[in-house]
Amino acid sequence: MKKKNSNEIRELKLKVLRLYDEFAQFSDQCAFLCDSFAAIPAQQEFIELETIGGINFYSRWLKTRLLEIKNELRKIHEQLREI
Repeated sequence: MKKKNSNEIRELKLKVLRLYDEFAQFSDQCAFLCDSFAAIPAQQEFIELETIGGINFYSRWLKTRLLEIKNELRKIHEQLREI
């Protein structure tokens, strides 16, 4: 029984480390996008359709990725509660 818990804990540690690395990269991407979005109105009198399309695309991507990370954290949380 103890060996099973030990293996489960080791597996969860690996999941947390992987998720942290993914989140750190995602955080950097978010910061870049926020800076880019903030710079658009300052440099143009109007926003081109392509830029609007890019903003919409990345906004949906951000929401999707945040939901994926949230779901992964929920799964890890549930696994930890079972140990």
